[in-house]
Amino acid sequence: MNNKNPLYALLVLLLLPGFTDAATVKGRIKYISNKANTIQLDVKGKEPVVVQFDSATVFKNTSGIDALNPPDLLEVEYEPGKAATKISKIVFALPPGAEIDIKEMVAILQGKRGEYTLGDARPAKVYKTGHIPSAISTFPNDKEAFLKSLPEDKAKLLVFYCGGPTCPFTGKAIKAAREAGYTNVKGFQAGIPAWKRSKLAVHVKPDWVTNNLDMHHIIIDARDTASSTSGHVKTAVSIPASKLVLMTKQFIKDQTNPQLPGVTDKRAPIVVYSDEHTDKNALLAYKQLRDWGYTKASILNGGFSKWAALAYPIETGAAPTEIHYTKKLAKGAIASKDFAALHAAPGATVFLDVRTDSETSEQGMLKGAMHIPLDSLDAKLATLPKDREIITYCENGIRAEMAYQTLKENGYTARYLDDVISVDSEGAYRL
Repeated sequence: MNNKNPLYALLVLLLLPGFTDAATVKGRIKYISNKANTIQLDVKGKEPVVVQFDSATVFKNTSGIDALNPPDLLEVEYEPGKAATKISKIVFALPPGAEIDIKEMVAILQGKRGEYTLGDARPAKVYKTGHIPSAISTFPNDKEAFLKSLPEDKAKLLVFYCGGPTCPFTGKAIKAAREAGYTNVKGFQAGIPAWKRSKLAVHVKPDWVTNNLDMHHIIIDARDTASSTSGHVKTAVSIPASKLVLMTKQFIKDQTNPQLPGVTDKRAPIVVYSDEHTDKNALLAYKQLRDWGYTKASILNGGFSKWAALAYPIETGAAPTEIHYTKKLAKGAIASKDFAALHAAPGATVFLDVRTDSETSEQGMLKGAMHIPLDSLDAKLATLPKDREIITYCENGIRAEMAYQTLKENGYTARYLDDVISVDSEGAYRL
């Protein structure tokens, strides 16, 4: 049919792929803000993307936003500036009969299923930052190294895990092992995210720790002071597990948020140790830190005994008891001291509070700051100047980073405060 009606031609154009602003993005969750109905996605090879959701958003392969967690892989259909129309959780299924749950995983580690080999199928550099106890690195994309890491006995129980159901490497490892002739291969598809959420022990190797003895990592000697004085890991602070337990009791009594003195960053990398990684002190210290919300706590594999046997750096005498931690700044983040200096000399900088209306009215707002809740930022970008730097802040840095990404995508000069900040009704603040 040769229809010359111009309205018909316009309709055809609108239906052509790519004519509208509709977009599809695939990435892993970095943050979710329920207060702002917003998700920040890390997109491979590109800058992070911030998307919103609302009551009309359709969720696929998940019951809803409450069932999603970092680092789940999502595919999001949306129009910039509007809430997503569909959020799909991408799940990689395992072969029938291969998947085991966390209860079975624990039973295997306890030796109730006989001898086994546990393989961490994530890339080696990720494995080094924390893995399930007894796991070895078995990244299937490096086929030669992968096959060399496997046991000679092809009937031996072989278990793989990776970054959860939205990570493809468990399935890839199972496939590669079966093709190589292994007959008893299983997969813990819930992976390291579920393991951490259950607050089960996570280990790091001594060689990784020795490369990170700096101000950006916290090493805690959980033994008694006499033991730490006789010898401790270089840069370690002495905080006996018994003291952490007493601190927990005090937090509960005072009804205050638990926190290591001087460490507001709940994503700070923390390594605890005792003489052995199986010692009660190491396990107890780790449990306290995970209960307090420190998501990157881990236990030194082999403990101080292995550290000493490897002749890694040791100091003698009384270990420090105060933590001096400096958060490693991410791209776009501003140091707390620089934030304070800029606020003390107003004029060239705009401070943007992206918390909710209820938060600012109940708690107060920084003197001289502008206020645009994160979920309203897209609609109010035109109210912000492009000739001045904008510093975003929120309660703990999560929404501030999302706001920074939005501003950057729209041509603004911006940074964000990646720290916990409390503001009173007079506009005074504390970091």
